[in-house]
Amino acid sequence: MSSSRDATSAPYARELEVATAAARSAGEVILALYGRAAVSEKPDGTVVTQADYASDAAIRAALSSAFPGDALLTEEGADDPARLAKDRCWIVDPIDGTAQLVARTGDFDVFIALAVDGAPVVAVSYQPTTGLLLSAVAGSGAWIEQPERGRRPLGFSLGAGRLVIATKGWLGAPENLARLERVASRLEAADVVVETRNLCARALLPGAGSVDAIAGVPAGGRRLGAWEWDLAAVDLIVREAGGAVTDLAGRPLRYNRPTPRFEDGLLLSRSPALHEQLLSALAHER
Repeated sequence: MSSSRDATSAPYARELEVATAAARSAGEVILALYGRAAVSEKPDGTVVTQADYASDAAIRAALSSAFPGDALLTEEGADDPARLAKDRCWIVDPIDGTAQLVARTGDFDVFIALAVDGAPVVAVSYQPTTGLLLSAVAGSGAWIEQPERGRRPLGFSLGAGRLVIATKGWLGAPENLARLERVASRLEAADVVVETRNLCARALLPGAGSVDAIAGVPAGGRRLGAWEWDLAAVDLIVREAGGAVTDLAGRPLRYNRPTPRFEDGLLLSRSPALHEQLLSALAHER
C-alpha cells in the first residue's frame, strides 16, 4: 500500500475535502427521501428515484461551485461531449445501488471521483445509512472513516481462508459463471468459491461477507454494463489500499472516454499476487 500521509498535506487536498463534503451532503439529501422517494424506470429498464436526482443536483452544485473549470460526468446527468477536451473530469454516481435503496436494504453508496488525464486521482465512497466513508488520493494512500472509530489508513490483504471471486449481472452473470468456475479451478488455492452478489468497494473490506476479487467477464455474446461512474472511485480506493484493478489484459482502466463504458472485461483484486493469478487463468479461457 502507498504511504498514507494526512490528507491535508497530500496533493489534491482541496479536491478531497470538497468531494468528501459533497458526498456527505448528498447522503443527507438521500436519507431525507429514504423510503418515500418516487421511483421510475429508465429506458434501459433500470430504476431511478427522486433521491438519485436530488443527490446528483447536490453534488453537481458543490463541484461546479468549487471547480467551475472542471468537466462533470454523472450517471443521472446529460453527457456533455465538451468534457473530452478537459484534462480534469469529475465522475459521479449519485447513488450506486438504487435498487437497494428502493428495497431499503441500506446497501448503497455515493461515488465521487476526479480523473486527471484519464486516471483517477481523488476518490470518495460514502454509505449514507452507516456513515462509512472510504477515500483515496493517488500516491498518498486510502482511508476508512466510521462514526464510531474515526479515520484511519485502509489496507487490503488476503486472509487465510477460502478465496471468494464475485460477480453480478452488469459484470456478466449468470452467463459468465461457468467460465469463472473454470478460472477458479486453475488457481493454486485449494478452496475457491465463485458467487454473485451486490458489489462495491465495501465488498473487499476485511470481515464477514467480504470477497477477494470482483470479476467482470463477458460471456454468451453479452458485453458488460459497467460504466465509468460505477468504477472510477472504487478503482482508486482499491489500488491505493494495496489491491489491483485492470482490464482483462492487465492494463489500467482509463476514464473520461467518448463512450464511458467498460464492455470488454475488468478485474479488481485485494492483492496484486492474486490479481496476476486470475489474469493468467482468465487468459487460458479466451
